[in-house]
Amino acid sequence: MKSTQMEINEWYNTKLEQFGENDFRSLNWGDKEGKSAKARYQQMFEHYNWSDKRIIEVGCGWGSFFDFGFECKYYYGIDINPKLVHIANEKYDKKDFVVKDISKLNSINSRFDIAISSGVAGNRQGPADTPTKLTHYLNFMFNSADNVMINFPSNRATIRSEYVEYFAPEYIISQALNITNNIQLIHKDRSDFLLILKHNE
Repeated sequence: MKSTQMEINEWYNTKLEQFGENDFRSLNWGDKEGKSAKARYQQMFEHYNWSDKRIIEVGCGWGSFFDFGFECKYYYGIDINPKLVHIANEKYDKKDFVVKDISKLNSINSRFDIAISSGVAGNRQGPADTPTKLTHYLNFMFNSADNVMINFPSNRATIRSEYVEYFAPEYIISQALNITNNIQLIHKDRSDFLLILKHNE
């Protein structure tokens, strides 16, 4: 029986073979140019100017953060897929991209200013597809940084994909409240929402 990690890697490897390295559909975004991916990064950036911050990104893919021209003081990218991490390191050799499965980690040894994750939570068999995995995902992010920003596909989306898991905002808030009461949820668009977690001061 295949592990979840193997299934996720095979799925992304198939996407890479189908669309190639320069097509954001390889990362399960809906368009070739990655316009939807960039919009989600931009929404995060509107809430935190991370140009002088230490960033950890869970689900870094092939380095989309830098594809869109964003910069920060220090960046540490994590992804479960070795091929995507290899591409990222080839493209941006002075950045830190590593292969890690966060389901086997509680946190990262180093402390970051901001933890971000976009386009990951909605993956079927991803880090949030069961209540137990969602709790671990939220805790990992929260334990790794002072501020957390995660993009979730919304169950209010009118256009859906069979490859995406959709979440009720109320459910995500209820789970996040088990970690901190310093929560902000932004639901500007029907298709997705942004969860922001902060440590209580």
